[in-house]
Amino acid sequence: MFLKIICSILQMLLFLTGCYYFIVALFSLTVLKRSKLSATQHTFALIVAAHNEESVIAELVQSLKKMDYPAEKFDIFVIADNCTDKTAELAGQNGAIVWERFNSTERGKGYAMEFAFERLFAMEDPYEYFCVFDADNLVKPDFLLRMNDKINEGYRAVQGYLDSKNPTDNWLTFSYSIWYWINNRVAQLARGNLNLGSRLGGTGFAVAAELIKQYGWGATCLAEDTEFTLKLALNDIKVGWAHDAVVYDEKPRQLGTSINQRKRWMQGLSEVATRFVKPLFEKGVKQKSSFALHMLMNFWSDTLYPLTAIFFTVIYFLTFVLDKTSVLYVLLCSFWAGASAKLLLSVFVWGNVFVLLAGLYNDNKLDINIMKNSFGFLIYIISWIPIGIMGFIKREEKEWFHTPHSGKDSK
Repeated sequence: MFLKIICSILQMLLFLTGCYYFIVALFSLTVLKRSKLSATQHTFALIVAAHNEESVIAELVQSLKKMDYPAEKFDIFVIADNCTDKTAELAGQNGAIVWERFNSTERGKGYAMEFAFERLFAMEDPYEYFCVFDADNLVKPDFLLRMNDKINEGYRAVQGYLDSKNPTDNWLTFSYSIWYWINNRVAQLARGNLNLGSRLGGTGFAVAAELIKQYGWGATCLAEDTEFTLKLALNDIKVGWAHDAVVYDEKPRQLGTSINQRKRWMQGLSEVATRFVKPLFEKGVKQKSSFALHMLMNFWSDTLYPLTAIFFTVIYFLTFVLDKTSVLYVLLCSFWAGASAKLLLSVFVWGNVFVLLAGLYNDNKLDINIMKNSFGFLIYIISWIPIGIMGFIKREEKEWFHTPHSGKDSK
């Protein structure tokens, strides 16, 4: 009976959390426009950390150069990080400023970014904003214009819309794509409309140089985007959401590549949790900061749901042992516990279906050729549970894995 009471309390907490996300998601049905504080065209350093990306780097540099923004207001910097191929050569041939970096111990995007920031701060003519991209990205021509507009609303950190280059390749690329579309609309846009603060997504974001200089980058774990987002949150700095600033990236086509990538993300998120959960909670409670508590809730939903799944499974198993409940019942409950820990927090069962469909329709994502892989999305969602558990167990390991890119897309 005691175990059942605990289980019921936790289920109720999950349900209430799901209600919170559903209410927030309702504010994603439209894209709100805010007043600009100025019409300034800011200067940008466009930074690309690239490791052996000869298949995609030239296309990215060309895409960035073609943006509808004054050419004298931005420069493209490619950090060829421990490259053994033609990444540096191709980037330079296509018009980027190339800095090569070789370090066999400090490997990964976070360290490459730190290297870039140090060099940029040493330049005589400083840039106002740093804009970060991955080597496999492409951008809409008005990307910088839309980011600049959001900056002129008063934000010093802005995240753009993360879209997919290849959603129709197979069930896996579709699953990645629809997850990003859902996150863009019902999470990031909703938070942006409510001015709750969005999250940096690893690419397609801009940060004021003064913020890096004041607080330092220091984000060198395997989830450097979340690490820096939470650092900003502890200093009461909100990330703006630029829904019309679109950047495309290539989603993994192979399951093995996907597992390694997502495990790396979860390793990084688990490490970040050990350093930021406590200070965020204390800030939220002691300083009565609703912003800190909101960021903590969003971080918890992305990071700790595998632990919730394990806990529910153990509780149901003990209930079976003590009450001799049927094995089938335990298996069904355990499966539901694991799946619902993610589903309840991210897509509040049926209530959010309408919001999701409306959002996808508004973003022109309801296409029959794309949606034919919908069944695979369920597999993708469920697969996060064992991947999240592996990431948590190996959170102390910081080995960085390169995600290969083909340079081919179906966008």
